[in-house]
Amino acid sequence: MAKLWMVLALAVLATPAAHAQSTSNNGARVGKTGYLLNVIAFDQCPKGHFAGSNRRTIAVEADYTGVAADRASIVNKIVVQSGTDVRVLDGNACDANGATLQLPIDAANCRNCSSVTLPAPTFRQYEVRARVLGKPAGAATITGCVEMPVIDPVTQAETPTSFCSVGQNEIWVGAGREWQNVSRQLLTVCVDTSGDAVCDERIGIFDSRGSDYWWSVDNAGRPHVQLVLFAAPQVIGGN
Repeated sequence: MAKLWMVLALAVLATPAAHAQSTSNNGARVGKTGYLLNVIAFDQCPKGHFAGSNRRTIAVEADYTGVAADRASIVNKIVVQSGTDVRVLDGNACDANGATLQLPIDAANCRNCSSVTLPAPTFRQYEVRARVLGKPAGAATITGCVEMPVIDPVTQAETPTSFCSVGQNEIWVGAGREWQNVSRQLLTVCVDTSGDAVCDERIGIFDSRGSDYWWSVDNAGRPHVQLVLFAAPQVIGGN
C-alpha cells in the first residue's frame, strides 16, 4: 500500500466534515459528508504518540523549517495511508515516529494528472480546502513529495529517489479566514525529473509509480491551519 508522508503543523477538530459552497469555488463549510482537520503548531508539543486514538488531532512543532526531500527526519511528518475513511491513526507529529493519517482515496482520485499545464487536474473522490485561523498569526508552506525509482541508463539499476513539487506547486497559507482550494497541491506532486527546477510530470498521490508520498510543511510562528476534506463533485465523462 502506498503511503503519503506529510510534514504539517496540524491538529484536527472533532467535527467531521466539509462541503464546498455552491456559491464559491473557493469556499468550504462544515457539513455531514466531509472532514475538518485543524493543523495546530505548538511551541512545546504534547507528550505521547496518541497511537490508535482517532482523536482527530495532530500536533506539530511551531517555527519549524525542514528539508522537503529528507525522509530521514520525520519531525512534523505525517504518514498518510489509503483506507476506507478519513482517520487520524497517530496524532503526534513532534516525536520520533511522526503522525499517521488515513485518507479514503486511491490513484483514481486524480483526472488529467499527467498534464503539467492544461487541462488542470480534477478530482473524482475527494478535494481539499485550507485556511489559517487564530492569533498570534502564523503561516505554513506545504510541499508535496514522492519517492520513485530512478533507473541508471547504463546499469539499469533502480535507486529510490525523493522528488518534491516544483514550479509553485506548493501551497502557502497565512493569516486570514479565506479558504483556498489546495487539492492540486496536496493531492498531486509535480516533479522535476530533469534537474532544471521545472515540473516535468504530475503524479496523483497513491499512484503506483511512487512508493511513498509525503507533504513537507514549514511553519512561521504558530499557525492554526484548517484542512477540509470533502467528497468531490461527480464528473461526467472523461478519463
